[in-house]
Amino acid sequence: MGQKHVGSLRFAQYYSLRIFARYAEVVRTRKVMIRSILIISAVVLANFVTAEEITDVSELTKRLDDGIPKILEKHKAPGVALAFVNGNRIAEFRSYGFADVATETEITQSTMFNVGSISKLVTSWGAMQLVAQGKVDLDAPINQYLKRWQVPNSEFNAKKVTLRNILSHTSGLSLGPYVGWDSREKLSSIVDSLNGDNNGAGSVELIHAPDTKWSYSGGGYSVVQLLIEDVSGMTFEDYMQQNVFEPLNMKDSTFNITEKIMSKSATPYDDTGKVTGMVYFDAKAAAGLQTTPIDLARFNMAVLRNNDGHYIGSTLLPEKLIDLMIKPAPNTNGRWSMSYVVDAENNSLGFAGFNRGWIALTRSITDLNFGYVILTNSSIGPVSNEIDSFILSTIKQKHN
Repeated sequence: MGQKHVGSLRFAQYYSLRIFARYAEVVRTRKVMIRSILIISAVVLANFVTAEEITDVSELTKRLDDGIPKILEKHKAPGVALAFVNGNRIAEFRSYGFADVATETEITQSTMFNVGSISKLVTSWGAMQLVAQGKVDLDAPINQYLKRWQVPNSEFNAKKVTLRNILSHTSGLSLGPYVGWDSREKLSSIVDSLNGDNNGAGSVELIHAPDTKWSYSGGGYSVVQLLIEDVSGMTFEDYMQQNVFEPLNMKDSTFNITEKIMSKSATPYDDTGKVTGMVYFDAKAAAGLQTTPIDLARFNMAVLRNNDGHYIGSTLLPEKLIDLMIKPAPNTNGRWSMSYVVDAENNSLGFAGFNRGWIALTRSITDLNFGYVILTNSSIGPVSNEIDSFILSTIKQKHN
């Protein structure tokens, strides 16, 4: 397999995204992969207790270079990209395999990937700016801000659906993952999607009492997408470009997936390693972000600290709101904040994304001021599992 890598990094401990197990219940092909990640992470963390920061990564990088191509070959998988950050700097980029197997096109720092549900995490930073500006109250009924669609009443009270509980998946709104469309021509509007024109996911409804339990809702983030548009007066794509991507220097990220964007993207492959088509979404906030390993790593920095000890994301939001965003939310068993999966024991925040042809992971270890992303251009779940396990076992051996 082809290989490209540059730079040096600092690396630190990993955490288990236990939310994966719940997310996996919806789609069969995702279930085995997510449970595997859960098991691997739990085993490693049981024996990994040190928080010492790693400064010499020569052994780790050597093992990555030797081990990851073997993993790709084992599963006949096309490729993977990794980017690592330390504070406000890109510490490392590495890629293995190909962006396109037939042409043997290598993955570069500017190769674009779809990151699935990590779109939700990025969207939350845009929505919270409306809170910072006093345009939206976190605890006000979300319906009072929506102009083109309303959360429908059911046996439960829609007035209790707020931005706060939507972001933490405790609003009671329906829809887990979206399937998406196989062509741009089938796209309509976010309102149509909310009303059920979304290739089978259904309409967004209030299916349990708000603020009583955690229930993953991609539909809730479609409501957030509508909120951003109705309050800002901008398209969702333009708003996110201006208010999130540009301030974080994410020059190669977009929710508007055109033919030009696809020409810059890796080729997606399904779980058998066959080329598959791109998936498009009206529910862009839930699943539609196309980005590069370097750009997603820059986003990863938002909850890390600069040399003055301030959040790097404080260019977007006041620090008190960032603190609020990353702490565990009520009714989530301490596992979820406003969008982040939380591992409080290991001071880690992260998320995962899965669309047909793509798997993405992002993690920030806040006490070590370090983070990383893993992007693959296939639905071959064991690849991500084994790379995660490979990195974790290397760290464990180094610090035991």
